[in-house]
Amino acid sequence: MNVYVDFDRTLFDCDCFLDDLYSLISKYEIPKDIFRDCQIQCKKMGFNPEIILNKVREKYSFDNKLYQDIKNLINNASNYLYDDAILFLKYLNDNGYKVIILTKGNSEYQKEKILHALISDYYSDIMITMNHKGSLKIDYHNSVFIDDNPKEITSILKEKPKKIIRIKRLNTKYFDYTIDCEIETVNSLSEIIDNKLL
Repeated sequence: MNVYVDFDRTLFDCDCFLDDLYSLISKYEIPKDIFRDCQIQCKKMGFNPEIILNKVREKYSFDNKLYQDIKNLINNASNYLYDDAILFLKYLNDNGYKVIILTKGNSEYQKEKILHALISDYYSDIMITMNHKGSLKIDYHNSVFIDDNPKEITSILKEKPKKIIRIKRLNTKYFDYTIDCEIETVNSLSEIIDNKLL
């Protein structure tokens, strides 16, 4: 059976990573309002720091070393995996599930983060979309989905998946968001193992 596992805020502490990214950008004294404006202008391409900084450069000069510093941060993406991420991926593999990383965002940026998260031994494929995850051409009815984002979960639920489990990690972006239907919800990937939800 296929298990589609979200990346950001499911396996990867995206909020902590972004805090470090924004701290790095602030060290180069790029005004927050300029970076945010450029981020909004580049929204259709998905979040990608390099694309945003290229836009920033049209308005504001900064040291080119910032690009390399950001690359170094991404190269250390494995440092931002949640403590239970590898344990959970191993569990899926050991139990015969086919693991596909299903994530939303800028393809180049997401691939780099996933590559440097050093989890390639545990998944068979990566799917990256800029659309809702419920709009993909996959076999939803015979698949399990693990995700944190209520909008993505809602879009997947419309396709009547075999099972969906919401990860609702404490103090993350979507923790306070609710979903209008009852689904299994856990605060960690470890709970899926402990409660034998798969």
